[in-house]
Amino acid sequence: MRIVCIHTPQIEASTAAAKRCVESGRKFGYDVELVKSVWWGDMTETHAALGLNQRYKPVAGCKFDGKVCPRTRMANGTTHYLLYLECLGRGEPICILEHDAEFVGHLPEPRPGVIQVSSHADSQLTRRDWDGCKRAQRMRKYEGHGIRWVDEDGVVKHPLSGTNGTSGYIISPDAALKMVEYIKDTGIAFADRVRSEIIGDNLWLQKPQSILCHHSRCKSHRH
Repeated sequence: MRIVCIHTPQIEASTAAAKRCVESGRKFGYDVELVKSVWWGDMTETHAALGLNQRYKPVAGCKFDGKVCPRTRMANGTTHYLLYLECLGRGEPICILEHDAEFVGHLPEPRPGVIQVSSHADSQLTRRDWDGCKRAQRMRKYEGHGIRWVDEDGVVKHPLSGTNGTSGYIISPDAALKMVEYIKDTGIAFADRVRSEIIGDNLWLQKPQSILCHHSRCKSHRH
């Protein structure tokens, strides 16, 4: 399985953090490959070459209101899309990590669908962490139930209907195909759209997570 860590070369802190991710992977026997993120200034040309529509208008800053999307988040979503295409081309799962990821354990064996391997934070996930998150709120509002927490360790059914972030996950070719088809149909946006409504019932969570994240080490998402 290919393991990649996305970084933004134009932002020194992003590359420095990604190199720390590579070093942490070596401690567990993993050869992590650095992958350059699409730069927001090159997005329009990249989307045209891929035949993709932009779902939202890309803008500077952090604003998202259903009409505009932070340009850095759309650039990140474009990078994940390109990795989905590579996953399909190779016909094998890929582990996608973002620059602030750090290995604290071993990755699980791939399986059909998506396995979230990152906590998206600098500590392991707990039920309390997710009870009040936006995805859980949407589940209660639109799906008629809250999170479905599983106490057992291992690779378990995901408590949420989406990964609630994309800082670390393993995606199989069948799930990558569904994501590619979805993005082609609805347009490119941010990467945080890995949800069961798109990929089906094969959304998993590794407990405890093998990846923690240190968001304070890099601020590229604010440029």
